[in-house]
Amino acid sequence: MIGGLAFLLMGAAAANPATDVAAAPSPDLFISTCLDGQSRLSSGAADAISFADLPHELRQRLGKPQSAQVWHLRAYGRAYLYIIDYDADLDANPRICGLASDYMNYNAARELVQRRLTGEVDPMTERSVQWLDPKRGYKTLATTVGDFRVLQVNWLSNAERLRITKAYQQITPE
Repeated sequence: MIGGLAFLLMGAAAANPATDVAAAPSPDLFISTCLDGQSRLSSGAADAISFADLPHELRQRLGKPQSAQVWHLRAYGRAYLYIIDYDADLDANPRICGLASDYMNYNAARELVQRRLTGEVDPMTERSVQWLDPKRGYKTLATTVGDFRVLQVNWLSNAERLRITKAYQQITPE
């Protein structure tokens, strides 16, 4: 899904208007990057930074990665796009891709992601929502961390994927 994404993010010359973040961080950028793996940023729209340069509350929530690609988006407020890999562990998420912003409209972002994932929008008031897709091997969440609104895809470990698939088969036989 996001194989050669770092190249596209850092070397893009032509930007797709839906993913141009010069004005404000957009859930479209999250969708194109983390769900489609096809994001392009216009020149100067983001700066590569180290994981250590993320705000403390985000670093703390993301744990200790094996490797990380992080971009500070030049948008209103503080906004970050990240792709993080973790050491192989049977129960840990091996990869996370996310967008965190202190300016993004959380409800509009959650609704756009929900429409993309489920084809509909349910009126929700919860501050954290998770959508599971064991067939594709990931869970997507919309949540808040400190002052940040976060959209994130967590790839499932093989063990977690098998457990969830088995549980789904018990409640939704095909």
